[in-house]
Amino acid sequence: MNSKNSSGFDLISNKMIKRLPESYAHILAPQYNDLFASAYWSKNWKRARTICFNKSDQSAPTTQQLRPISLLPVLGKVYERRFIMRFQRWLTNLNILPWQQSGARANQSTISRVNHLLEQLTNSLRYNTFTPVLFVDFKQAFDMLWQQGLLLKLNRVNCPTPYLLWITNYFKDRSMAIDLNGLLSDNIAIARGAPQGSVFGAIAYIVAHYDLQQIFERPENNHLYVDDLGSIYVPNIY
Repeated sequence: MNSKNSSGFDLISNKMIKRLPESYAHILAPQYNDLFASAYWSKNWKRARTICFNKSDQSAPTTQQLRPISLLPVLGKVYERRFIMRFQRWLTNLNILPWQQSGARANQSTISRVNHLLEQLTNSLRYNTFTPVLFVDFKQAFDMLWQQGLLLKLNRVNCPTPYLLWITNYFKDRSMAIDLNGLLSDNIAIARGAPQGSVFGAIAYIVAHYDLQQIFERPENNHLYVDDLGSIYVPNIY
């Protein structure tokens, strides 16, 4: 957890949480465990405070020229992290995610993918072969996440029922309100996508596309970091 001062509508920042005495962890942990046992999610934790930054030089930018930043209550994000610890253990034990995906995984990073890619390129150059690489950036990847599709795929791989219930309630009844210098818009319902500013969003996207490699003839030649894809063509040297 970083030490930022920004906060959601609860006005509690990461910095404030980090300054709590360590003894508070023993108080909060049982409360989070009780919430998880019932797959409960407070609506207040699912309401995002959204601030729009102007990316252009115009005083009246279009919606495409705005960059929205959503701030969620930090206590809700702690709840997400506690769930992710359990969820990732299940993903790892059942080997759900392909080895080509290095995003949001323990002991892996963008460097992991770059090293694999460079290794393949180096091997091709040894034989003086032409080796093109295609990089794909999925437009609005998180915003277009199909929530029901994620739950369907998790059900197919026998995801534990408590996890399915937690994720279902995680997506349900989410909303946002735009904050413009202290003036708030009406609540806007969010019916699709991974919540911006969330912790679980990246994991949700990765799991929803865990089978992406299956559409490729040579899955080992593809490299993923969350929603970024690099596909290398390695010609046959024989």
